[in-house]
Amino acid sequence: MADVVLFSKKNCGLCDEVRELLSLFEVSIKELDIEKDPVLQEKYMLEIPVVKIGGEELDYRSIDYFELEKRLQ
Repeated sequence: MADVVLFSKKNCGLCDEVRELLSLFEVSIKELDIEKDPVLQEKYMLEIPVVKIGGEELDYRSIDYFELEKRLQ
């Protein structure tokens, strides 16, 4: 199973939606709050939520159930 990382921040409705979507899959998720790391905040500020599966990143524009299902197989 691929490693899954969710880059998010507090009070982010899209982050909540992606978190809920990821919960539909039997995967272990590591969640990183970008506001706690200046480097992550600079990199992802306008792109969150971002899901990293293995070495590939999906930003909020390309995250949906079917895309996650395909990449998590």
